[in-house]
Amino acid sequence: MNKSDLLDELRLEVGLAYDYARDRDDFIGRIGRALFEGAWRNITISIYFVEKEEKIRPVHYFGNSMMLGREGTFGEGWLKVCRSGKPIVLKRDRDQTILLPVREADGVKHILSLRISADIYVLTEQDFVFAEELSRFIEAKGKLL
Repeated sequence: MNKSDLLDELRLEVGLAYDYARDRDDFIGRIGRALFEGAWRNITISIYFVEKEEKIRPVHYFGNSMMLGREGTFGEGWLKVCRSGKPIVLKRDRDQTILLPVREADGVKHILSLRISADIYVLTEQDFVFAEELSRFIEAKGKLL
């Protein structure tokens, strides 16, 4: 499957996450699950909830147990970077991570960390556009739940 087809498939799956969500937490969890399953479980997804733009706590995790130990915790320094509301791409060796802040009226409420090895999938501009679309979708639909 080419990249465009994969991203289109992920868009469809994320749309279904909203259709079946019971509340905001269920919605964000379903999005994580849809991305994880849609990427054939080759991605590690951590979703963090931001309390009062100061305290961060993990609320959902999708990945294998070997990656769990490497993920660690989301540092508050990264929260300052995410306050811009724009997706951020981090690269270290073959690891690539997109930090995707999701805003609500009073600031960043969730941060999705999507990590995949460049050996499996190389991030491009298409992925960055998808991440921005995903952020806007979560923000818009989250208001309705």
